Amino acid sequence: MTNILKKKNKKTAVLNLLLFIVGLSIPFSYAFNSIAIGSLFLYSFIWFEKGNYSFSWVTNRFQIHLLFLIYFSLQFIGVFYSENLSLGFSFLIQNIVFLILPLTFINLSKILDYEKVKFGIYGMVIGVHIILFSIHINILFQIFSQNLGFESLIYYFVRLNFVQAGLVEIHPPYFGLMVVFSLLVILNTTFYKDITLNGIVKYSLSTYLLVSLYGISSFMSIVLVFLLFIIYLFFLVKKKKTKVLISILLSILIVIITIGTLKNTNLINKFPGESLLGRIEWSFVKGKGDTSRPENWRSVLIVVKEHPLIGVGTYGGLNYLQENRNKTSESFKNGHNAHNQYLETLLRHGIIGLFVYLFIIYKLILSAIKSRNFIFCGFVFIFIVASITESYLVRQIGLTFFTFYALLFSTFYNFGYNKKNAQ
Repeated sequence: MTNILKKKNKKTAVLNLLLFIVGLSIPFSYAFNSIAIGSLFLYSFIWFEKGNYSFSWVTNRFQIHLLFLIYFSLQFIGVFYSENLSLGFSFLIQNIVFLILPLTFINLSKILDYEKVKFGIYGMVIGVHIILFSIHINILFQIFSQNLGFESLIYYFVRLNFVQAGLVEIHPPYFGLMVVFSLLVILNTTFYKDITLNGIVKYSLSTYLLVSLYGISSFMSIVLVFLLFIIYLFFLVKKKKTKVLISILLSILIVIITIGTLKNTNLINKFPGESLLGRIEWSFVKGKGDTSRPENWRSVLIVVKEHPLIGVGTYGGLNYLQENRNKTSESFKNGHNAHNQYLETLLRHGIIGLFVYLFIIYKLILSAIKSRNFIFCGFVFIFIVASITESYLVRQIGLTFFTFYALLFSTFYNFGYNKKNAQ
């Protein structure tokens, strides 16, 4: 009996480690992340049960897993009518997570508990912090070695100059999304039993992530934080927590006064197109807004009218988009994708593909609401909203982030293990 328990504990420890490494590897390199996912996939077959793959079992218990597999099937079929067959196949290989992760979590469904879910979650949070620490260490080194002055943190080390200083370079909207997700996790984590010490750690880490969002300067990330904050204020009012509400509103007033003070300096105006405050001024004060996304969306809708049912194929039809864009636009010059995940899906896989994708989102919303788990609900909310301005499933980092956590959460909560312990 003792040997059996030791083997069971060892298997569980390895699984926890693999879930942690997959989460950790998502913000890092394609190779690291691919190896981690492949290892988890192979290891999951230790718990393989043939009965889990019967038609009745799959349709009743693994609906969202089946939807992911159907979506991958559409991508597979879409390769053969893509404008570029080779590029379509390359994109299919990148999307292999839509095939192997559903199978992975079907295998793990009966042994997945909230402890394992937390290993997957905290892996991502630690990975994000490692990259942020590397960015700030490198930036401070440059400031001291080149005598740049700390004001460069406001006007120079923003957006691309910020993310390029890290161990790996991540496209700002993707990194911003992961920082917001990490913020949700930190706010929902109890670090110490002592309330004061726990508060100091929690809000110090939260402040660090919020400050880092300025460096990333992804506009959607700030929108997400603002929306989450409004929701939080709503619940404070509902629960009549007046003191907390007043302290938060006073903090906001201080921030507004500080920004107003900076506004009268030349700091913000040095790189208005890059810094977050400069982007806000460009959009709302000067009223110029985002000129590239409307052009992206317009060209997508034109192409979709010609390929409504099944889209243009897995490759994505960039040439079709370019033919319908203003030649002087930023969209044409940089060869942008749709910059909207819903339109991106409609473009590549037509009405059929969009229906399947929206059904996946619908099932995730139902599972999240049913779970009443703050992190799960937050994950679904931020991904749905952020997908309005970015095509997150066209890059490995976005693909893995979405599929891994969507299936990790939904598998656990659909089977309902240890809900009373899921904080």
